[in-house]
Amino acid sequence: MGRDDDLRDPGQGDPGGGGGGGWTERREGPSGKLIALGAVAALLLLFVLQNTDETRLDFLFLNAKAPLWVMLVVGAGLGFAGGWLVGRLRRGRDGG
Repeated sequence: MGRDDDLRDPGQGDPGGGGGGGWTERREGPSGKLIALGAVAALLLLFVLQNTDETRLDFLFLNAKAPLWVMLVVGAGLGFAGGWLVGRLRRGRDGG
């Protein structure tokens, strides 16, 4: 064991690449998915704020009059829940 061995980082492992140890990359900051989610949320908020007029909804036996932003938020929530449910069902079927 020479002087150079004492100065080597303990997490570095075998410099010959014999396995074990090695430098691991540490990522800092938000992930790409989190950034994309934030962008979609910001766009949805902007869309909602620009659509404040009252409107009428007629769907099957449901007749309602409400601000358009309320209907947009409800629609976005239903879409999110449907996507989450499909992903959950798919994960359960694949065994993961």
